Amino acid sequence: QTLAPCCSRLIACPCSYFNHVITGLLSNKRSRTSQQDDSAQKLHEFQHASAQKLQELQKMVEQQAAEIQRLKSEKESVIASATQLSSQHAKAEHENKILKRAVTIQQDRQNQMTAELGGASQFKVEAEDRIRRLEQMNLTLQYQLQANSATGNDFMGFRPPDVY
Repeated sequence: QTLAPCCSRLIACPCSYFNHVITGLLSNKRSRTSQQDDSAQKLHEFQHASAQKLQELQKMVEQQAAEIQRLKSEKESVIASATQLSSQHAKAEHENKILKRAVTIQQDRQNQMTAELGGASQFKVEAEDRIRRLEQMNLTLQYQLQANSATGNDFMGFRPPDVY
């Protein structure tokens, strides 16, 4: 904030301004003594009021300087926090890409395993069916062999002699 020219002169050198006012007031030699006393009283009141204004302005300047300093430190902490969050975000994005790739690989493996399980299941069904057919064929051949043995007909038509 800028100060009015009269205030800036007061802040710059209040003594010279007051001396100028006093000189102007005292230069009138034709004034009466009571008028001089009134002028001195007004000058004193003016000096007191000016000193209070000066103190108020200095206090305001100090408060604003403190506020500026606080805002600067807050800005630095916000910038540091933003930098940290930015690096964490970049790290999270990188990890996310890696995890997505891993999920894709796992899905591919799972699909391969599912296909292999389906093929193995189909093979099992076919193998069980073949085993069942072979067992039926074996039983059929056993019944035929027993039927042929019961009638005395061997597969060669006669029984070879027992030789010891």
